[in-house]
Amino acid sequence: MSRYRVGIDIGGTFTDFVLVDSKAGRIHLGKRLTTHGDYLDAVMAGFDELVTAAGITAPDVEGVVHGTTLVTNTVIERKGAPTALITTEGARDVIEIGTELRYDIYDLGIERVTPLVPRQLRLEIAGRMSYDGRELRKLDIKQVSALVAVMRREGIAAVAVSMLHSYVNPKHEIAVGRELKRLFPEAEVTLSSTLVPEIREYERTSTAIVNAYVQPLVSRYLRDMERQLLERKVNGPLYLMLSGGGLASVAESVAAPVQLIESGPAGGAIAACFYGRNAGVNDMISFDMGGTTAKMCLINGGSPTRTHNFEAARVHRFKKGSGIPLRVPVIDMIEIGAGGGSIARVDAMGLLKVGPESSGSSPGPACYGLGGDHPTVTDADIALGYLDPGFFLGGSMKLDRSAAERAIHKHIAEPLGIGLTEAAAGIQEIVNENMATATRLYVAESGRDIRRYAMLAFGGAGPVHAYRLAQILGLKKLICPYAAGTASALGFLVAPLTVEQVRSYVAPIEKLDWARLQGLYADMEARAIESLNALGVKTDEIDFQRTADMRFSGQGYEIEASLPAGHLDANRMGEIRDAFIGVYKQLFERAPEGLPIEGLSWRLRATGRRPELTLDFRGDAVAPDSAKKGMRKVYFHHERSFIDAPVYDRYKLAPGGVLEGPAVFEERESTVVVGPGSRIEVDSSLNLIVHLP
Repeated sequence: MSRYRVGIDIGGTFTDFVLVDSKAGRIHLGKRLTTHGDYLDAVMAGFDELVTAAGITAPDVEGVVHGTTLVTNTVIERKGAPTALITTEGARDVIEIGTELRYDIYDLGIERVTPLVPRQLRLEIAGRMSYDGRELRKLDIKQVSALVAVMRREGIAAVAVSMLHSYVNPKHEIAVGRELKRLFPEAEVTLSSTLVPEIREYERTSTAIVNAYVQPLVSRYLRDMERQLLERKVNGPLYLMLSGGGLASVAESVAAPVQLIESGPAGGAIAACFYGRNAGVNDMISFDMGGTTAKMCLINGGSPTRTHNFEAARVHRFKKGSGIPLRVPVIDMIEIGAGGGSIARVDAMGLLKVGPESSGSSPGPACYGLGGDHPTVTDADIALGYLDPGFFLGGSMKLDRSAAERAIHKHIAEPLGIGLTEAAAGIQEIVNENMATATRLYVAESGRDIRRYAMLAFGGAGPVHAYRLAQILGLKKLICPYAAGTASALGFLVAPLTVEQVRSYVAPIEKLDWARLQGLYADMEARAIESLNALGVKTDEIDFQRTADMRFSGQGYEIEASLPAGHLDANRMGEIRDAFIGVYKQLFERAPEGLPIEGLSWRLRATGRRPELTLDFRGDAVAPDSAKKGMRKVYFHHERSFIDAPVYDRYKLAPGGVLEGPAVFEERESTVVVGPGSRIEVDSSLNLIVHLP
């Protein structure tokens, strides 16, 4: 593996940087406020600072892995390219008809998400395939010329092509794509049958539109970043973190940018698995709390839960069904509007509310002194003694405690007629309870028992709130890793190169054409091997995982189950059935008997060898007493009072140390707060293993 590699993660408030020296087992960290006008301003300035601080030059860097919020923000802010849709005659309203379900059955004024392509730019073409791929009506390819004239007149820069049943037979889409390339070469074109060859017309069309919509902007951004790295003579490739937890090249990311929709959060989940392996824990709740949101992910057996359903740009950010549906591989997690920048307010009914609105990096919390005057979770953290205003980002960014207290008093304490401490504690308790409620629901919907999990906390604000969150959830073990504030960026550097393939073939498993199924998997494997070989992964280093989306016949939704390895034929039918029934019972406790089972989509995940990284965090480690920086009064909710707590320098803790709570552990990017009665162990990787009373 290359000696020096850099991970860069753009978040809503901060952009994080990690440089790994794999030979020495050391990491160097960086953090800058995100520049929302041009993300690359903070990215490249932070890269230059990090390289200089590490005592190396840019040509020493042999690879950069990047995760970005660009795709998500482009869709949310509606700043993508002017996009048109070409579809089968009579099918242009698919994206407005949707699933015909209401995401809130009690809201009489329900607001639907506005399609990215207005109706006049959804263009129809004659020609029709049947559900089984037979051509019912020949494609009128001559119509493409007239459609191109319309698109040029409307200033279209990107085109999504999604035709009925193209997942079975893509012949018509391919012909339209070929004609667009000839007549309209300046436009970016996305074929749904190439991007996501799956059943479900609405989701497939929606995914193709989003991909086309963001493609020109993502292409310019990634090519510009690649160019700036080349100008600095960086001696290695630029890779992108995929939403499903793998890595892809710039070329692959430009072709399918929709797969970057959740790249940053995915890095956090991969980092949690890495830290969990180091700590010897395989079943965890990954808790990532940054400046804007908090994200929870279930880690089972050392791997994150994955799904192929995602929603972007929700009308109500945390209401399922209110957004644009996408069929892309993503690490399954729950996200809520609870971050350091989440704004606290008193609503019209006189109730204290926190989030989901966030102050972001600009104007930021009141304590930042950048123009924000509304109280946030970070302001409450300071007022309660969780954070040292003089040691934020290691002292490189001073915070204003007085400004934080003024904002809390003006907007919360005074309107409610309570004291400053009570107001700050109320902000804390509400945000912690919100996160606890979301976590309980998430774990319950996954059919799991929350009591069997430890919690692993990271992100800038995660370790600050993790102890109280674990306490509310009744968890007994909390893991706070070293360098938690930049964990997602580190996760990028321990993720493998990955290719995911899918093909739809709808049939009862008792009536499967096994030769056809084997052919589908053979084609997917060949394509995956070709892609990974081009990225330098040897064929014998590739691990294949096969799954299928299945359901009982007559059901409207399917679930994903693992398929057995090796040759698939009628003799494996029992294993496939048992795998599906096992997952079904895990989710719903019981399964109907005697009903036929259908397979819908057949999936392949091809993964290159995971980078092996051993980090030595010990540095200037000393005995715990020598690492003590002083004492600070910290408010603990369970005790409802301020308690004197020792403050430790995280960088000076030696492996094997054992301490008692209350305690505060400070490092440059984050702070760990632990309550009274807890026992804290420092393991060999400098993880803090907290045993709650």
